[in-house]
Amino acid sequence: MEIHKPDAHRREYAYFELPNQLKVVVGSDPHCDKAGAALTVNTGLCDERKDLPGLAHFLEHMLFTGTKKYPKEGEYSEFVKQNGGTTNANTGCYTTNYMFQVKVEALEETLDRFARFFSEPLLTKDCTDREINAVDSEFQAGLTHPAWRDIGILNMSANPAHPFHVACGNNKMLRDDPKEKGLDLYEEMLKFYRDFYSANGMTLSVIGKESIPELEAMIREKFSVIVNKNLSLPRGDAVSDQPPFLPKEWNRLLLQSPVKDVKTLKFSWVLPWQAPLWRSKPKAYATHLLGHEGSGSLTARLKERGLIASCVSSGGGWLEGAFSLLHVQFVLTDGAVHEVEEIGKLLFTYIGMLQKVGAKQWILEEMQRLHRIQFKFMPDRQPFSLAASIAANLQVHPPAEVLSGPVLIYDLDVTGAQEILERLTLEAVRVTHQAKVLEERCTERDSSYDSPMKFEELPDAWRESWCNALHAGSTAEEAVKAAEAVGLHLPHPNPFIPEDLDLKAHGGGGLGHGGASWCAVVRIHEALFLCVIRSSLMPSTAMNALRATVYTHIVQEALSEYSYDADIANCSYSLDIGEGSIIFMAGGFHDKLGVLIQAVAQKMVEIGTSSLDSVPENYYRIVVDRLRDGLRNQAFHSQPLSQAKLRFNELSRRVGVFAPEEFLKELELLTREKICGIVSELFSCCHAEAMIAGNQTPEDAQKLVRDLEETLKIPSTMQELKTIEEAAVPSGRTLWNLESTDKDDPNHAVVAKWQLSRGVREACFLQIVNKILSPKFFDILRTQQQLGYVVGMGIGPSTHFNFLTAQVQTEFPPDYVRSRIDAFFEEHFKWLEEGLEEEEFQTCLKGALSELQMKPKNLSEEFGRYQSEFFQRTYDFDRRDRKIQFLESGQVTLQSLRAFVAEIRAAPLFYVQVRKVLDKEDKPLPENAVVPKDPPDLRILQGYEEGRQQRDELFRTWLPINNKIELMT
Repeated sequence: MEIHKPDAHRREYAYFELPNQLKVVVGSDPHCDKAGAALTVNTGLCDERKDLPGLAHFLEHMLFTGTKKYPKEGEYSEFVKQNGGTTNANTGCYTTNYMFQVKVEALEETLDRFARFFSEPLLTKDCTDREINAVDSEFQAGLTHPAWRDIGILNMSANPAHPFHVACGNNKMLRDDPKEKGLDLYEEMLKFYRDFYSANGMTLSVIGKESIPELEAMIREKFSVIVNKNLSLPRGDAVSDQPPFLPKEWNRLLLQSPVKDVKTLKFSWVLPWQAPLWRSKPKAYATHLLGHEGSGSLTARLKERGLIASCVSSGGGWLEGAFSLLHVQFVLTDGAVHEVEEIGKLLFTYIGMLQKVGAKQWILEEMQRLHRIQFKFMPDRQPFSLAASIAANLQVHPPAEVLSGPVLIYDLDVTGAQEILERLTLEAVRVTHQAKVLEERCTERDSSYDSPMKFEELPDAWRESWCNALHAGSTAEEAVKAAEAVGLHLPHPNPFIPEDLDLKAHGGGGLGHGGASWCAVVRIHEALFLCVIRSSLMPSTAMNALRATVYTHIVQEALSEYSYDADIANCSYSLDIGEGSIIFMAGGFHDKLGVLIQAVAQKMVEIGTSSLDSVPENYYRIVVDRLRDGLRNQAFHSQPLSQAKLRFNELSRRVGVFAPEEFLKELELLTREKICGIVSELFSCCHAEAMIAGNQTPEDAQKLVRDLEETLKIPSTMQELKTIEEAAVPSGRTLWNLESTDKDDPNHAVVAKWQLSRGVREACFLQIVNKILSPKFFDILRTQQQLGYVVGMGIGPSTHFNFLTAQVQTEFPPDYVRSRIDAFFEEHFKWLEEGLEEEEFQTCLKGALSELQMKPKNLSEEFGRYQSEFFQRTYDFDRRDRKIQFLESGQVTLQSLRAFVAEIRAAPLFYVQVRKVLDKEDKPLPENAVVPKDPPDLRILQGYEEGRQQRDELFRTWLPINNKIELMT
């Protein structure tokens, strides 16, 4: 059997079925440098007892507690991480997915551990309480997230007679409620495993360097012992003869008051399960048109009127299995929060037109062509995500189409597309309106996340208005005229569908402007373009940085109709703001890329001139509203760990770095008039640098840069960039105590950062230390001590330094958690110096080397490896190669690693603690646990203001980021 694959996939694929009916797809690539596997079980949340919500998710956690052959808890995760890999799992409504990735040499040993999850798991009873706590921590992490609150309300409003329900699980659901009901959670979990984990419902994908026969032999040996219970689980309409949502309960108005600054309006319909229709994908026609952003689209018209900031049409994702969903969601502007009737009127006018003119063959043909190009040139992926995708797809698609089935449109089904359109009726819609201004009306609470909400009947006036819009005109011609009267019409043929798909002949070499450049010679059909424009205006003040931000966003809004066709044809761009710079990225098929770049550049010189007309009021309002919401969420609704990272960056970098609170203050003073003239201010004193990779000759690349410079009129006279500096952390230990800015978050955060030199030697030793200690850190602080759901170690470079970082988000007192972090490193640094054995050291050394030697699977991955060096102006593009050389040089020995630990001990250590302000008691300390006193040499900064005020006294050494300009011709 031949498995249909994209051009970029070099590996050979094969399908086979084990005697126990477990279905397998393997991928063999003798040149691969990473291996991986994933297994999907065809069961999930909706198969558990409805009176034990979260049971399936709890089982997913329990499977990681050991197997008969490998009984040590945490051994599997430690083995994977030390062998250069990663592991994860997730539980959906109708499937549960497990996956891992490791260095190629460790595949068989990892598979041996992995397979036993499903044949001989211990499901250790002593771990029950700990894993309940882990599930609860996961629940708490999503407590204020809008998406989880939406899911909680969907669960609450489902038909009680239908099996559908969604629950992550928490302490109440998994510990308290079962006790009250007289249920033994552990026994119910065992029963769920026995009843629903069957080989004939499992699909497996394995990616490795071994040959197909070798992979098959390996898998048959390890997975054939999984028991086949001949289980058949119903899906789609077969799940129940009852509807998942009662029509009267569904067809209502749902009001929500969010924690974050979110203003959305969503129209949702329940559809028959669409997965079996994968060949024709009839729902895609509706989502394509309802989410379209080109001329005459719903999005374009609503933006033109200043009513919305964006629109997305989507499905139900992992919630689907008994049914499917179709959503049309609008992000509202401040002025349109109460314009629900008017937005709905335009939506139903558009839907009415689509229904009456009928599904168009030419649109389906264009979609088919776009999907075919998308699949043909789909980039390859790392085994971790690729194997997970294949295993999940194999649940629905035939083996030959596991890669192509989710992408391609095989059959043009005009009738099917029309049937979906006909289901988008007023009687079948749920309208969800979410905004803080609705707080007083949200007098009820959802049963999962306790979020303020309220169901109401759709007002009669809305129904009448929307009904008239939906049925405007009795013929197609009349419906088209009604739509055109409000500025709506079908899209035009897409001009960005590529015509020239030939590969360019490369002459080698690179290109440069202003200091450095990089041009990859890669045999692919696409190209990526990055231009960083560093202006002396932007780092000077928060207001100027804000003006530049608003300017770039207005440019994007002004181009949205034009660029949308390019985007869906895989030719896209972005304009963003960095530290004192405008970051312009574009990518796509080479024959259209230059056209898009020039269109963006031309719009950049048209927006923000001296004329007020060059700053369109509707786009200005959309941008400012969206920016205000984003800044408020960053300032007042970020998770504690995000706050800690943000504040450390503010403290340790000087010039061009501004707090979100500063931007919010300046935003209140900003006007349209202040955007006028910014284009000349930005580009009259600036410096541009470009990096290009992919299907471009050096001559093509140089022309792209020259054309951009000429259009933007970038001068070549700038001699030096404005200096941006990074601080050297003071010696010893420093603690910065901060209060959380999110009044609703129940978590604290503790982050510890050791700062060392940025040298290749230091980076390599830190990578090995992290490889050895990070799985132990996770196992001890999260699994054993249950300090929180988000627990981890990591390493990473800044412009001048290497950092070793440890972090915990927790409901325990932060001083106690910090003491646990200190205790872990004190014990394990000593163990590294005295107890680490050669075998484990060699395993981790090889694991670190395998990560560095991993080849990029696509152009984006390769490009990304050079971006940070380019942004930071270090231009250290061979850094990865030098790290590989150092690790292979023989200088990295167990003895030299032990000596390096002393350097970490001596390195400056900076803690950031974010304390919650929510009036909720911390979790009690474990029995006999105490919070130790801080050592006398600990330097403590109390509060945000004290930290900012003492910064220059605290940080005596500031290192400038490269500001030299070396013009190249």
